[in-house]
Amino acid sequence: MQRLALVALAVLLTAPVVGCDNSKEPTQEEKDEKFARELEDADARIRNNKPAEAMKILGRLLEQRPDDPKATALLGKAHYAKSEYKEAETLLKKAVANDPKDAEAQYMLGETLRYTDRFAEAAAAYQAAFELDPENSDYGLAQGTALLKAKKPAEAEAVLVEVLELDPKAQDGGRTGANTYLGDAYRAQGKLDDALRSYMKAQTVNQSDKMAFAGAGFVYEDKDDIKHALDQWSAYVTRDCCSEYSKTVAQKKVAELKIPSDDAQ
Repeated sequence: MQRLALVALAVLLTAPVVGCDNSKEPTQEEKDEKFARELEDADARIRNNKPAEAMKILGRLLEQRPDDPKATALLGKAHYAKSEYKEAETLLKKAVANDPKDAEAQYMLGETLRYTDRFAEAAAAYQAAFELDPENSDYGLAQGTALLKAKKPAEAEAVLVEVLELDPKAQDGGRTGANTYLGDAYRAQGKLDDALRSYMKAQTVNQSDKMAFAGAGFVYEDKDDIKHALDQWSAYVTRDCCSEYSKTVAQKKVAELKIPSDDAQ
């Protein structure tokens, strides 16, 4: 009898209570922390060239919070990484509308617009990013180069001067320096002496900045200084023998500018 009572007690103690959920509901803070961790995971996957994996994570997060600006921006960034610029633009515009103070989202919107050759719009997005993060020279350099592409050299000049004050060695992903782009801005305005000084400074800062030599070559030609123009174009070719620009522009310049030797005469 005592044994039966003990068995019955054990059954009662282990049986689930009807209508009682023993699992603990996570707090809002815990939910937010988990959401943030998954955003970081998605961002890391984009940086590691795994945008498709990131998109799966972000799709799930956006089901939970459809208007979250960070998740929306990262999904746009993932589409950008896959060269899906139309989708990227739509998402990034939504992200900055929901959070206009997200500098990185503004920058990525600029990148997307640049790749669709809408340089004036790209410059405006880069400007927003640079204003939000005025210590980020990359944002300013992007704005300055987009303004050059948009044929606004005076505005580009002002921005590039500011960039060089922040970082005298600023350069883009192709290793073209801010001084070179500033030279382009000066040259487009007919400020040849300023342009030449800027190109020469670019060469001093970075000898591998081949476009600084091309820019100086153009300026010397404009000044009818053929000898120095030839020197600059030859210096370009020694740094770039085989690109399309080298073959179609630089090497042709060298051939055109060469002065015949006395023997040839």
